[in-house]
Amino acid sequence: MHRVHILVLIFCLGVQHVAAQDPYATLRAELERIHDLDQNDRHAAGGYIGAQKDSVIAHMVRQDSLDLFRVSAIIDSAGWLGEAEVGRKANQALFLVIQHADRYKTVQARYLPVMREAVAEGKARPDELAMLEDRVRVNAGQAQLYGSQIGWKDNKPFMQPIADEAQVNERRAAVGLEPLEKYAERFGLTWSPAPKQERILFLGPAK
Repeated sequence: MHRVHILVLIFCLGVQHVAAQDPYATLRAELERIHDLDQNDRHAAGGYIGAQKDSVIAHMVRQDSLDLFRVSAIIDSAGWLGEAEVGRKANQALFLVIQHADRYKTVQARYLPVMREAVAEGKARPDELAMLEDRVRVNAGQAQLYGSQIGWKDNKPFMQPIADEAQVNERRAAVGLEPLEKYAERFGLTWSPAPKQERILFLGPAK
């Protein structure tokens, strides 16, 4: 019995030692699981039609709510955890869950400045921030800045309105996004910047 107690003590000390070496291990594992939960239904929805697809989407909506509740608590308590702390997959889970919180627009918008600060600190990616910027603007009825948001009408995609469309590729390049022409092709869309209008000076009648 004495030997068993010693083994248990050694095991507990070992767990504490690992936790001390990597204090984010538990959060990393949880966020990686949340990442998978966020993506699983979205990948599955593309393979179904009709009632089956509706069932998958309904499950996705419920799961999104649960994920948002947990991710909000993590960000509020631990801050926006960067890749250096929890790895790429767990770090991306924070963005994905907030990005997909369209049913909770005020919560989604509340974390936009938090993610902006995280980008400034090197804890979040500028390209993902750009997508959240667009998402929040579109959900607020405003034109997007980076062209990342695609709308759907009658099962057909369309590009959501873009502010200062002539400069959109410059803004995309600045945050590491590909040209909008290539991005649009993924959705079967053809996009090109509007041609610049030549200014014509009209003179009044000669006196």
